[in-house]
Amino acid sequence: MEKPRCMLTVDVEAMPNRAETAHVDTLIYGRIGGKEYGIGKMMDIADKHHVKMTFFVDFAEYELYGDEIIHVGEYIFSRGHDLQVHCHYDLLKEVVGKEPWASNEENYYSWYKNDTDSRVMLDYVTEKYNRCTGQSPVAYRGGEYRFGLSLLNALKERGYRADLSYNCIRPEILPFNKQFLYENGLAELPISILPDRKPLNFNYHALEPVVRADYDNVIEEYQKLFDDYYEYYGKDAIATILMHSWSFLHNAERFSSSGFMDEPNDVLAGFFDYFLEKIKDKVEFISVADAIGRISSENLKIVDNQAIFCSNSPLARKNLMEIGQFIKEKAQGRRIIIWGKGWMESTVFQTVNLHRLLDIAFYISNDARNCPKWRGKPVYQYSDINLSPESDFVFVLAQATFTEIRDALQGLGFKECEDYYDIQKKVPKEQTNGVKTLLAWRCPICGGNEFETYNSAIPRRCSCCGSVERTRTMPKLFLENVPVDFSNTKILHISPTKPERIFFKNIHADTLRVDIRPECKVDKVADICNMPEIASESFDMVFANCVLNHVYDDEKALEEISRVLRPDGIALLWVLDSGSFKTVLHDDPTGWYGKENYEKYKIGTFRHYGETDFTKQLGRHFPNVQCYEKYDEVTDSSCKWYCCRKG
Repeated sequence: MEKPRCMLTVDVEAMPNRAETAHVDTLIYGRIGGKEYGIGKMMDIADKHHVKMTFFVDFAEYELYGDEIIHVGEYIFSRGHDLQVHCHYDLLKEVVGKEPWASNEENYYSWYKNDTDSRVMLDYVTEKYNRCTGQSPVAYRGGEYRFGLSLLNALKERGYRADLSYNCIRPEILPFNKQFLYENGLAELPISILPDRKPLNFNYHALEPVVRADYDNVIEEYQKLFDDYYEYYGKDAIATILMHSWSFLHNAERFSSSGFMDEPNDVLAGFFDYFLEKIKDKVEFISVADAIGRISSENLKIVDNQAIFCSNSPLARKNLMEIGQFIKEKAQGRRIIIWGKGWMESTVFQTVNLHRLLDIAFYISNDARNCPKWRGKPVYQYSDINLSPESDFVFVLAQATFTEIRDALQGLGFKECEDYYDIQKKVPKEQTNGVKTLLAWRCPICGGNEFETYNSAIPRRCSCCGSVERTRTMPKLFLENVPVDFSNTKILHISPTKPERIFFKNIHADTLRVDIRPECKVDKVADICNMPEIASESFDMVFANCVLNHVYDDEKALEEISRVLRPDGIALLWVLDSGSFKTVLHDDPTGWYGKENYEKYKIGTFRHYGETDFTKQLGRHFPNVQCYEKYDEVTDSSCKWYCCRKG
């Protein structure tokens, strides 16, 4: 059996705020006390274990250090390790012709979202890479993991094959994902984040030994994280270890007091050697370039570009404004306090100035001793103050890995949303039915533009034909991903809804409609877990939209779907998603369809599917399984369709 794969990636940076002087020598080469603790040391250790690393050089730093950065790239390339492009946008103010902090709306946090700015910046760093190697780069990582549609399009235009900026916990909250393809063919290799938000980061506090005696305990933690990662995302997932050129210069106390990475840490350098020795037999370490070459032949999920940047993120501007209003209403005169002063607070501040909007009393932060004031407000350590839900409302502006914050609040009797608000969550909204709104978009099924709430807080269902997200994405699916000659395709349509009937009627499809319920007025009444009424290999396509969640035996249903398909036939399936990569089973399936349908037809909501588990399950019945994630403009959300081809 093949070993699971992992990329060792190093962000090569010499940002001025990380050292007092000699920034390139200190932060990239690690030249201190006559020794080296930087990229050369890393490559020496990797070479010893026959492991190739990938170095993302911040070529925007040419603006600071000139040819010193070119020499860094040339050195890495000469050593035979993988060299790719990194870029901190704020350094390119002269190139872009704008000030980094022109305004909240127009600053370097928006340049990568602008078509022209993205092209200008990418051309700049790509040219510097070319000078180092005489070749073209294939992979890119944005500074602070920032990327957007404009940047992705510019990457594709300029011949890049992959982006590695996708981080599901920063700077915005994105869906968990493993490697996938955008609709333009560009690959995304996400940063490895575990379900509990733990990152595979060499300098993450839980993965940093303090003394050599800690090595074995930390290796056990790494092994657990790898096991958890591949169990959650699947053995075909490609993990990413994050490092920096200064990783062997990280001293927690020094960094906490000064922000500098300039103290040699022999424990970390020695541990990297120990780590490769212990892990290389269990995990295959590959370069980013090798990973891109391998995934080109894999059946990766193909995602609409817009699906990644839906405005449903808790850090989207619209949601932040709603958060501000929600907190003001819930506080009811209590002091409003922000707990957290790190990058997440900074990210929010760059979008909406919530600390002023909420007129907060003070901040809580571990670095209060070194920073007693922040944005004009006092900063206290948690141990120095007394909080109570009677007098305080706390706004938690910290990533989910800081579980001690949530635990402390709950231990004091704070109730989520009522007494504290967690930035990781969206504002709770009351769901309604039938509230109608005219929208700019038109329904692709019937052409209507009036939509209504349907078990939702936003307009969702077409008032004319009844389409929802999963039906509105059907036309796109057939047009862009699954082209079908409907004049020569016989379709078994399972449990048809009104908008589906309209769609297939409009394209003159040859369909046989089946359902277990006679009252649904279908062509044939059948139980898809056992349907002898349908001959084997009699259909070119089986279409089942929101069906498998509701059948009592989905394995039998998939067996039957495969049986009735002709060779090379396809099953198109949409299922209710679990919100994670794992499938969730339900103890009581009667919630949606009720007890009567459950007892009469065995219909219920038995499970919500997770992408890893469901893809593996489909693979037991079909040799080729492809997932397409399609974007719905009306709800600004996406749907995953599974196309399963019979051999």
